[in-house]
Amino acid sequence: TGAGLSRIVDGVHEVVEASDADAREVELLQVTNADGPCLEAIASYRPALEPDLASDRALDRWPRFARAAADRGIVAAYAFPLITGGVAIGALDIYSAVRGNLDDGDVENAIILADLAALAIDQGQWSAAIDGVSVSAESAEPWAYPAVVHNASGMISEQLHIGPDEALLRLRASAFAMDRSVTDLASDVVARKLRLESWTERG
Repeated sequence: TGAGLSRIVDGVHEVVEASDADAREVELLQVTNADGPCLEAIASYRPALEPDLASDRALDRWPRFARAAADRGIVAAYAFPLITGGVAIGALDIYSAVRGNLDDGDVENAIILADLAALAIDQGQWSAAIDGVSVSAESAEPWAYPAVVHNASGMISEQLHIGPDEALLRLRASAFAMDRSVTDLASDVVARKLRLESWTERG
């Protein structure tokens, strides 16, 4: 039904973007009521998923937000933390007018989008959209990748003068945008068939 991004800046919770006016209003409910899935995701560093905001569980978790969102026709909410540099800086929220759980693929895709949003917000470049791409999910855990991915991350780190964690995230983001696996893209980087450009230098 809608989606929104919010972040914590100097201890202040603020809305960054929303898919429409209704979604922005629901985002602001979490800011004004100081509870909701977004804040739980940021505090726990884990997705906060609630398929039924009218349930006793939801009312116990977020008593003010759950009731206010339901009054606006939102019956399910799912939040994914934006993590960069080991710190949760905000959350990607997804709202639904239909009760139910997200499937595993939807959760994996949302985690990737949250990673991309975290990178964009961290670098002050929240202006780009990725349209017309098919989504392929990759593991978010660095240890789960083969050696070629770590080698490629090291090369990207040196080439772009960024940290290794950001280099890995940059590699994952590029693979997502190109609809390729991280390992496949990393192989091209190591073989010097592909060089990732610095996003900060784009005109």
